[in-house]
Amino acid sequence: MTSDSERATAGETRLKVSDLEIRRFERDDVPRLPKLLKECMGRTVEASYLEWKFFGGPYNKDQGFFIALHDGEIVGFIGANPVPYAVDGELSLIYQHQDTAIREDCRSLALLRTMTEGVEKAFSLPTVRLTYSITTPHMRALVTKRMKYTIIWENLKLVKLISLRGMVSKATKSAALASILPGPLSRSWKAPASMTGEIAPIEQFGPEFDAFWQHAKAAGENGRIFGWGESAWLNYKFCTDAAVPFKCFVYREAGQVIGYLVLNITRLDVRVCYVDALWTVPGRKDVVELLLDFALHEAAGNKCDQVATWSQEQTPLGRAMTARGFVRRPTSQCISVKQIQPNMGDLGLKGEHWNMQRGHTYYTQVGHLEAEEGAERLYQLKESRDQDRAERLQGKK
Repeated sequence: MTSDSERATAGETRLKVSDLEIRRFERDDVPRLPKLLKECMGRTVEASYLEWKFFGGPYNKDQGFFIALHDGEIVGFIGANPVPYAVDGELSLIYQHQDTAIREDCRSLALLRTMTEGVEKAFSLPTVRLTYSITTPHMRALVTKRMKYTIIWENLKLVKLISLRGMVSKATKSAALASILPGPLSRSWKAPASMTGEIAPIEQFGPEFDAFWQHAKAAGENGRIFGWGESAWLNYKFCTDAAVPFKCFVYREAGQVIGYLVLNITRLDVRVCYVDALWTVPGRKDVVELLLDFALHEAAGNKCDQVATWSQEQTPLGRAMTARGFVRRPTSQCISVKQIQPNMGDLGLKGEHWNMQRGHTYYTQVGHLEAEEGAERLYQLKESRDQDRAERLQGKK
């Protein structure tokens, strides 16, 4: 099959909206989607994983994805999956846009508008207040100018280097050079004597976590908008994702869940330990610090070079991280938000209202790219396309 750049080079006619069939994305469409994602985004992903992602979750019956087809082939994919959030203490589904992909010979403002209007109509329910996007640089103009999103959070990461390999890799852009340096020292760890509970690994989140979240959601210290972690979502997100081997831990006192921690250890140019989720009941700063120290211990024990999370500095987790030497790392992604209901005031459009962690989104790895390709693959792909376009234009002169 020819790629989009090959079609453009061959001078094929750009397809019009009237040439395409536009409709809701259905389960039977899944086997045809990997080809489009590979062609447009450089992703290699199994159809079984996409079926889990789009149809396997507790809220996915309410997903809002649309496809454009031409001669039976998917040439456009736009939409959003529901994510459970607490909005002023009440459960609200907030829709996360993801995996937007349109084949190059089909791209037009008319198609984008048609598909986006269908998506937003699909989830314009009274209980749905917001939709958001984790926006990469080459999508920034699209979501802000064409889809009318507002950027509310520029930098997502708080990062702590625990070995020199991360610093050397970033400075020299050479993973090979960084790999010859020693990794972090593994240190013994023990909970403070003042802590009466116990940290234990878990493989499933039981009904006790529903009781935990009924308590945790009322915490004013967590902000106005933050991830809701009922057990159905936690199990879907952290226990059934075939692409990400999460490590889950619970902290209990007298048999009661007081907090939990989820880690994701992966390799980009260096080994990174992501704190995907860390939550406690209200007022337990000591447990936040305990779980974070345990995360640092786990990271060192797994030979990670850095530890990273998403958090705002003013949240309980952000304050604990800042005190331990985590710093805000400029990243290429940002959070952009759009209100669905017009009578919300400014609730969703101020970044300080949001308390986001990676584990309460559909964002876990960097695009689930092929092994060892890392975060730069998408940007290299775009640069290659830009160069191809420039050469074609130069050749027409």
